[in-house]
Amino acid sequence: MGINKFLFLVIVFIVLFLFFEREQVVNKTAKVEKPKVSFFDSTMYDITPDNVTQVVKTKRADVYDNREELLVATIVTKSKKNSYDTNILSGDSMIKKENQIYLKGSVNLQMSDGTNLKTEQLEYNTKTKIATNKVYFIATKDVNTFEGTDLYFDSLKEEIKANTTKFRMKVTNE
Repeated sequence: MGINKFLFLVIVFIVLFLFFEREQVVNKTAKVEKPKVSFFDSTMYDITPDNVTQVVKTKRADVYDNREELLVATIVTKSKKNSYDTNILSGDSMIKKENQIYLKGSVNLQMSDGTNLKTEQLEYNTKTKIATNKVYFIATKDVNTFEGTDLYFDSLKEEIKANTTKFRMKVTNE
């Protein structure tokens, strides 16, 4: 009699077990993207048949399929096609996707016209030569100082806009 009850309970548990859905545990592995090529303490040149258009010096450069990541890097580019004037862009961390560069940490942008921009974060388009950010910055040109947040700087049109700005300029009597 006890065996019949035991077998009946086993059958009931088996039926219940088959009809209730169980949550299946699936281990998901994080996809770690590895760079195609890495360079350490390197200097890279963009060379055309006429001249050198860009020099990139970096502590570490990782090249992926759709971006480049640079650590402690400086980019020197020609400001105009037939000129020796250069623009210098440096920062602790850079991510370059096509024409857009995202910089973080001790960012410094020095333009050929004498404008020097310092901030902790910056987005710069190498094609349009427009720099933007949302954090505090300070820009100097000659003896004039411009500081604030939410920067928009178009170096081709020589236009600069920002929020919460302070502007200091030296006036001379002539």
